[in-house]
Amino acid sequence: MQNRLKKVKEAMNTKGVSALLVTKSENQVYLTGFHSSNYQLIITADTNYLLTDFRYIEAAGELAPLYYVVLTDHNVTLYTFLKELGIKELAIEDSSISYAEFKQLEEKVGCHIVSGDGIVEGVRVIKDEYELEAIRKAQEIADMAFTHMLNYLKPGITEVEAALELERFLRRHGAQGLSFDTILVSGVRTSLPHGIPSQKKLENEDFITMDFGCIVEGYRSDMTRTVALGKATPEQREIYSIVLEAQKAGCDAIRAGLSCKEADKVCRDIITDRGYGAFFGHGTGHGVGLEIHEAPTLNGRSEEVLEENMVVTVEPGIYLPQKFGVRIEDLAIVTASGIINLVKSDKELIVI
Repeated sequence: MQNRLKKVKEAMNTKGVSALLVTKSENQVYLTGFHSSNYQLIITADTNYLLTDFRYIEAAGELAPLYYVVLTDHNVTLYTFLKELGIKELAIEDSSISYAEFKQLEEKVGCHIVSGDGIVEGVRVIKDEYELEAIRKAQEIADMAFTHMLNYLKPGITEVEAALELERFLRRHGAQGLSFDTILVSGVRTSLPHGIPSQKKLENEDFITMDFGCIVEGYRSDMTRTVALGKATPEQREIYSIVLEAQKAGCDAIRAGLSCKEADKVCRDIITDRGYGAFFGHGTGHGVGLEIHEAPTLNGRSEEVLEENMVVTVEPGIYLPQKFGVRIEDLAIVTASGIINLVKSDKELIVI
């Protein structure tokens, strides 16, 4: 935690910020490891403060001496404490604070409020070894779940039943939660990139798309596989092969120093050249960590440059309305020479 705080303070100094109020829960966890919904952090050049109430004061005390822990009650509030500190300018995470809270800070503290959005996230984008190991573990569980589902899926099962089985497996094997609501769709519903599992029953010649992940130590995994049930038609095989070619090309191209829009272009050009560019309507990937969607963003507009130890997805897809869709997604650590692919599941077309 000390090293993370050091990097955040360096980022604050670069932006000319002397005091930062951290209210975004993922940023709080990143800087403390403390999972609670009722505390605030104030980071200054000299001191780090954690404000919480009686329910969490004992647990928060374990963070001393890294944090000066302040008990809040009807006499001591965030506003009175900030005023007592004499802070003249305060950076806030404006994407995680309400307008009402903003006005209270202005009125009750009387300091100048500036934006501190992106300061902690800019540090979080490069993962340390603890984070990488947690993501590895989460992905190992997800890979196990995919293998399990290959033996479970059969005609007559509903999408909801299949999704529930997948989620049960993740939980039974150590997941502390789901990375996001599981996407498990079949047949014509695979053309919905973020389709919600329904009561539709799996049928022979269906494509089945499973996009899922789980949480370990607060960190998330993310993978997608599309499989065929019974058999795959020639058209299904053709579309699958195009997506697979694009996905493999993206994995081969990604390395530190490559821009996110260049990574996106590698995948998109292959799909476009085959005549399906109009059916690939989302970005090629995104960062993963404490949040399922975080920096960097791999799309055609992003000027962000990939750096070592970023964790990103590579997930091109083709979605043909009222027919079917294909998405293949891996989760990878960026290195100077390429990627370390954390997803071990086969991505050649599997017919079950």
